[in-house]
Amino acid sequence: MKRFVGLDGIKGLALIAIVLYHCMQQRLPGGFYGVDVFFTVSGFLIAVSLIRSLAKTGSLNLVRYIPKRAVRLYPALFLLIPVIVSVGWLFDHDILVSIRDQVITVLLGCYNWYAIAGGQSYFDQMNPQVFRHLWFIGVLMQFYVIVPFIVWLMWKLRQTKLSSLIPLGLAAFSSIAMWVMYVPKGDPTRVYFGTDTHSMGLMLGVALAWWVTAPQLGHARQRAVPMPRTISSSASAAAHRAPLPQIPVEHRIWNAAAPVLAFLSLIALVTMAVIGKQDAFAFRGGIILSSLLSVLLIAGTTSDDSWMQSLMVFKPLASLGKYSYGIYLWHWPLWILSSALAPKIFKAVGPWPLIMTALLTAIAVMISWLMVEKPAATHSAVSVVVPLRTNKKNHVARVIAVDVILVLSLAGCVQGIAHAPAKTAMQIQLEQQAAQLERMQKTEHVLLRHAVPAPPKPKHEMPTGDQITAIGDSVMLASSQGLSEVFPGIQTDASVSRSIMVAPELIGNALSAGSLRQWVLIGLGTNSAITPDQLDQIRNMIGPDRVLVLVNAHGDRTWIPPTNQVLADYAAAHPDNVVLVDWDATANANAQVLGSDGIHPSMDSDIYAKAVRQTIEQWIASGR
Repeated sequence: MKRFVGLDGIKGLALIAIVLYHCMQQRLPGGFYGVDVFFTVSGFLIAVSLIRSLAKTGSLNLVRYIPKRAVRLYPALFLLIPVIVSVGWLFDHDILVSIRDQVITVLLGCYNWYAIAGGQSYFDQMNPQVFRHLWFIGVLMQFYVIVPFIVWLMWKLRQTKLSSLIPLGLAAFSSIAMWVMYVPKGDPTRVYFGTDTHSMGLMLGVALAWWVTAPQLGHARQRAVPMPRTISSSASAAAHRAPLPQIPVEHRIWNAAAPVLAFLSLIALVTMAVIGKQDAFAFRGGIILSSLLSVLLIAGTTSDDSWMQSLMVFKPLASLGKYSYGIYLWHWPLWILSSALAPKIFKAVGPWPLIMTALLTAIAVMISWLMVEKPAATHSAVSVVVPLRTNKKNHVARVIAVDVILVLSLAGCVQGIAHAPAKTAMQIQLEQQAAQLERMQKTEHVLLRHAVPAPPKPKHEMPTGDQITAIGDSVMLASSQGLSEVFPGIQTDASVSRSIMVAPELIGNALSAGSLRQWVLIGLGTNSAITPDQLDQIRNMIGPDRVLVLVNAHGDRTWIPPTNQVLADYAAAHPDNVVLVDWDATANANAQVLGSDGIHPSMDSDIYAKAVRQTIEQWIASGR
């Protein structure tokens, strides 16, 4: 049977996009499209295997199919889970929040639905679950369950020429469901994680497998008549040579056009990865488009004599594709751990989390492949932990090493699950800070409903705390103690998960109560993008006699760089009463004072407040 050359290279490219999206989202904001390339390749390969089984034996051979899929997925998971949970128990308890439920649902192949049911966000920075990336494996496992029945039905209908309409119809249904269920400006996790809304790539892969494989089945290939060993002349050779089978015109056209279409599709996919965003286009057309482009890329790369194969068999790419499953499993947990541990190890964090992740992932993947995955695929899953009857000493040594790793990591895993915290340390501290802030406000009688507006002061004088109203998100909440120390009497209203959309309502309430002060400090860029229109609305509400102090955001999210640019441009356009505090630069220069999430400053730090004070001092000194 034909082996499809070049698919490892395609998987390697998709893996690069996914890993960069997870670890350097600002550099590759559309890297999530790599998932759909993977889905399409997976649907294609599984369907090809099932179609060939039907053609050869007349059966799906589920007795072989199910164990084969399980052996491909589970041995690596059985190593990953206890090792990561053990490391979390030893070094970073924050990653163990809800770890028991994560482990159970990952092993059952339904983590994606668990995350949806629990209202979790794929884009949550405060509590990034250590196995959150395994939603992808959950969708694959569910697909593995239903695809044999889809292929069987296609096979039964093969004489009607309606077979390919089954996966195409399912792909269309999934695309429409994603379109309808997506809520603009809302959290897209439901449509991104849902098997019903995100299976178009898998189904298109099945359709492609049918188009490529089914016509070749049941038809004997024509064989050329052997040429004589001795040929006296070219004329004699031509006379004795059997006629070559005629290639249909449409096949010749396709063989010429396929690699070109594949190359153009690759360029389009790379462009989408570079400029893509988690916006309405992505969930109302972008994901189905990336799946269709993946179909063209696969078809054009695997077609006969395609020059695209030469690109896709490039060894580094093909190697990434070969080990793509292991790399995908390990990179995200190790990225979370490296991001948490790097500030404790290095004074200047810089690229160290990425370097640590790359090195640790390479080591973990090689151990997993050589000691677990390859033996399981070559012999059996049991041979991973039980020695075979062999004279090879290295086999016995490998089994002993695996058993030791599993015993130790399982012991740590049990401890980690038993002592897993209900909330991260940052969540607990933020809740404590919120309670402390509320008590302080009540004590000082500076709640919005009680506050009395301070008399206006000239804008060019340094404000005191009783002249400042601060409205912010969890970053400001984490910094509220420092703000109170640097600006005694400041009126702070900060809360978790806030965005700029709440600012007009809060400002309106303060205006109605007569409690909005001379200086209005806004720090609401962490959780969503900010537009100039929203800033205009806020500035118009507070009026020309007040000063608007904007604090930009720090974090690895796609909306933060453009939001920070919007804030900078807005402050530059309104220099008389708008001040910009560059919290992003301050946080980058003082990463050691940030929490394990790399976003929130530690509760006892006043670096945020000092950045505000220093910026206002500089603004006043400039003559404003």
